[in-house]
Amino acid sequence: MHLAGMASNNGRNLRNIAEREPGGATFAVVVSNAPDAPILDAMSDRGVPTEVVPREDGESRRSHEERVLDVLAEYGFDLVCMDGYMRILTGTFLDAAPTTINVHPSLLPVFPGMDAHEQVLESGVKTTGCTVHVATEAVDAGPIVTQEPVPVYDGDTEQDLKQRVLYEAEFV
Repeated sequence: MHLAGMASNNGRNLRNIAEREPGGATFAVVVSNAPDAPILDAMSDRGVPTEVVPREDGESRRSHEERVLDVLAEYGFDLVCMDGYMRILTGTFLDAAPTTINVHPSLLPVFPGMDAHEQVLESGVKTTGCTVHVATEAVDAGPIVTQEPVPVYDGDTEQDLKQRVLYEAEFV
C-alpha cells in the first residue's frame, strides 16, 4: 500500500510508519503546508519525496485544497494519513482524495480539538488514549477506525500524558 502523508510539524506518527512499514506500507509522498516543518527533512532523508503547499494570504480553503490535490496527483497512493496537519479539510479535498485518516490523541468522541490532553486532565477521567478516524469536514468527528487506551495517573501533567499516549498508543 502506498501512502500520502500530510503534516504541519514533526509528523512523528508518519516517521514511525516510515520506519516500521506496517503491512508493507510505504510513502509515495509527504505534503506539508508549513515550509519549515521538521517532517520534510526527516522524510527527505529517508528518500521519500516531499512537497510544500502553503496557504497563501487570503487564499480560500477550497483553492488551497485544489493546489494540494494538484500536487498529490503526481503521485500514486491508496490512503492519505494526516498527522498534525493543522487544517480542517473540506469536501473539496475529501471527495477527491482516497480515504483520509487522522490520528487524534484522545479517545474520541470526547476531547476533540487541539487541547485534548488538557481536557482529559481537567475532566478527571482515568483512561485516555488515541483514536485513528476517517477525516470528515467536522473536527475529529469521523468514523472511528481503531482506538488504543492509555491510563491517566494521579499527578500526570500534560507532558506526561502526551508522552504516554504517543509511546504507548500512537506508536503501537
